[in-house]
Amino acid sequence: MSNYIRIAGSPATGIVLLGDDGTVRSLAQVEPNLYWRDCASAPGFLPGDTAFACLLGDGAGYTTLVHGTAIRFLAALGQPLARWKDVAVPPAGTGMAGLAGDHHGYLLLAADGHGLYRLDRSANGNGEWNAWERCPAPPTLLRGKATLIAGDWQHGMLAVGDGAAAKLARGDGDWKALPPPPLAIEMVSGNFQDGFIAYGEGQLCMLDSGAQPRWSRLSMPNFDLRALSGNPVHGVAAVLADSSGHGTVVAYALRPGREPWSLALAPPRPAA
Repeated sequence: MSNYIRIAGSPATGIVLLGDDGTVRSLAQVEPNLYWRDCASAPGFLPGDTAFACLLGDGAGYTTLVHGTAIRFLAALGQPLARWKDVAVPPAGTGMAGLAGDHHGYLLLAADGHGLYRLDRSANGNGEWNAWERCPAPPTLLRGKATLIAGDWQHGMLAVGDGAAAKLARGDGDWKALPPPPLAIEMVSGNFQDGFIAYGEGQLCMLDSGAQPRWSRLSMPNFDLRALSGNPVHGVAAVLADSSGHGTVVAYALRPGREPWSLALAPPRPAA
């Protein structure tokens, strides 16, 4: 088994996996088959590297990877000639605690949990990026410090911290409070159109982001959860420790909270 450390996407739209050696593999959808595609390896990875890594996107078309202080974008997943492209360099001296968004625009959470920056594509249509812009700081209900961010600029951004949650919508000048999550969240994935899936304290919960947002608990797979991705509409996928505790497998639920989890073995690391 390979050790996969990050997962992005959802079972219905496609999944991307990142290995601890920079290996990247994608899956267009989990059903009706499980055909993993090899992608261009993430640049800059060294065995045992502990630099901050974040993965966004889906297995159907694109993915974004943060490694250390570099942000890179890969389109045409599974195509042998596809190459990673650099996104605009993060603001100097910020460090990164999180990245949210997609290839239309990103929200970066600085390492101190206080600074937030937004990045949009240029309107000239040539694929260039604008400069990073400072966003409104995390709200006082988070005690001024966010620990996790998720979402996208089309539907709004979610910030979580210190038992509270808030939304920043495109065009809004400030954050709006959401119901507090029922547990201390360690991972969160999703958007304000399809809802969010979150993990913490050994449990899963879901945020229904409709007219009356509310959190609810979900069933957990019987494994140690290491990474999480997806949303309530398109399903949730997770990287889990296998029974030996050394390798990793992928589990998914197409209808979280309404059907049991299924296991889909992650592809093995290619021979050296």
